[in-house]
Amino acid sequence: MKLLIAIGPVQKMAILLCFAAALSPQWGQSQVAFEAFTDARQVLKDGSFELKFVLNNADASDFKPPAFEGFRVLSGPYFGVGTTIINGRVSKETTYIYNLRPLRTGTITIGTASIKADGRLMYSPPVTVEVLASAAKASEGQIIFFAAEPSTTKAWAGQQIALDYRLYTTVNYDSPTVLEESSYQGFYAEDIRRFDSRPIREVVNGVQYVAKTLKRVALFPQQAGTLTVSPMNIVVGVIKDDSGRQRSFFFSPDVERTPLSTEPVSIQVSPLPAGAPASFTGAVGHFTMTPFLSRTEVTTDDVLSLRLTINGEGDIKRIQAPILDVPLAFELYEPTVIEEEAFEMNGEIRGKKTFEYLFLPKETGSYHLQPAFSYFNPDSARYVVLEGAVYDLTVRPGSNGGSQPVIEPADTGVWKDISSLKTETKLYRQGKPLLGSPLFWGLLSCPLLLLGGAVAYKRRQLQQQNIDPLLLRTRAARKMAQAHLARAEVFLKAADSRAFYDEVSKAMLGYTSDKLHIPRSALAKDSLRQRLEELGTPPELSARFLEIIDICELALFAGKDNAPAMQDTYQKALQVIEQMEER
Repeated sequence: MKLLIAIGPVQKMAILLCFAAALSPQWGQSQVAFEAFTDARQVLKDGSFELKFVLNNADASDFKPPAFEGFRVLSGPYFGVGTTIINGRVSKETTYIYNLRPLRTGTITIGTASIKADGRLMYSPPVTVEVLASAAKASEGQIIFFAAEPSTTKAWAGQQIALDYRLYTTVNYDSPTVLEESSYQGFYAEDIRRFDSRPIREVVNGVQYVAKTLKRVALFPQQAGTLTVSPMNIVVGVIKDDSGRQRSFFFSPDVERTPLSTEPVSIQVSPLPAGAPASFTGAVGHFTMTPFLSRTEVTTDDVLSLRLTINGEGDIKRIQAPILDVPLAFELYEPTVIEEEAFEMNGEIRGKKTFEYLFLPKETGSYHLQPAFSYFNPDSARYVVLEGAVYDLTVRPGSNGGSQPVIEPADTGVWKDISSLKTETKLYRQGKPLLGSPLFWGLLSCPLLLLGGAVAYKRRQLQQQNIDPLLLRTRAARKMAQAHLARAEVFLKAADSRAFYDEVSKAMLGYTSDKLHIPRSALAKDSLRQRLEELGTPPELSARFLEIIDICELALFAGKDNAPAMQDTYQKALQVIEQMEER
């Protein structure tokens, strides 16, 4: 909960003391900070903007504003106290708000303010505002428009690009509705959920707008060349305040539905330059490497484990396991990914990936191992090689004594291509002859057995041809349903909800289609319920059968991906099929 109170200077100290008495034991749980914010990047000379000073998690006293040189104070300070409780953790926010108007053009810096926080003097950082000259005919500009703004229009393959969809307006509006999303042909696109969506004042073509970021997408180009992002189409309800109708409880202003569209965005993508190091496996961005070796002293019976953890800004899925240069005396196994995570931080996609290398020492001795990882830095347009510490490995003999290097005997002049004469001879008794043995009679009877089997198979084929196809389809209904449910179990373990529910739906509908001889195109819930009743299926079993079909339809439509719900649906489907087969 948050409380904002506008009061005069007389009541300031009393409210502060009340909050201090009630909440001071818990404020220490959060960090104390004193910051300054403005709602304008750019402002016209005859415009205005808001400046806010915020103290977090401390008692405030003796606030002193900056001199405001180059600005006129239109109003303020407005004092406010806010309290937030999240998961039982209390934080406090004290604000001082000013409305300012610039007196000249140019880039103007607002100095620092000071405040005593729990008796300690703190200063806010300076704030810079760009003031532009007012346009002669500012009214001729657009009152509202929609734009797609990439962080760069020239990028390298695999580089992260932030694409912001921003709405610029000089009027009030209702929440926009998306009519058509952009397509990102040639990109891997990931929506960013947490970004700064606060409205901010900006000047475009001499007109001051309030701009707000509605959507942010992280784009990773997958190929070189000129890639184009198609327009996004939205509709915005523009509130018309000049309709002559006064606002009240019963009357609301007119709203004009206004369609808006972004312009196509073209991005020139360059291929990565030649000369990539051997340890480069596709990482583009800014990364760090953390190696961890299980131990440095082993025997020939032990297996060593090396883990490389890659952290940084970029597409973590693109990164493959770096090549590990191990000594020839070690047997290296194929590396595996034991952890992979992508997350958002500061409005961009970051990731973490851990590879594990297992290698087995074959020979005793002392060896050296140094893992390495490299990435391409798009800012400097260079490959960066990260090398870990050099590990000194000591391998001692294991239970098998360890393999030792093979030493060739010295040349004695004896011919090595002539074997020595054997001086002893051993005689063995000859076995029984093949003729008349069990093996002889077994081989003789094989053609007769094969001929009998072929005759029996042909007779069975003739019998199958005389069976009614509908009867064969009925007998195979259970096997087909079990095959679909087996595939559904695979998708259940892989957490692929859409494929899982699709296979369960095919199992249920396919079973009834084969069992009741109803074409798939004619399957409808009403007719299906009626046919089940005609077969004497208990109402409770029919209801459970139809319930599973409803669950699958809802999940496929709404994208349901709850793992416990998927497991429950799978078990219900197995039980219903088994119970229907028992009847």
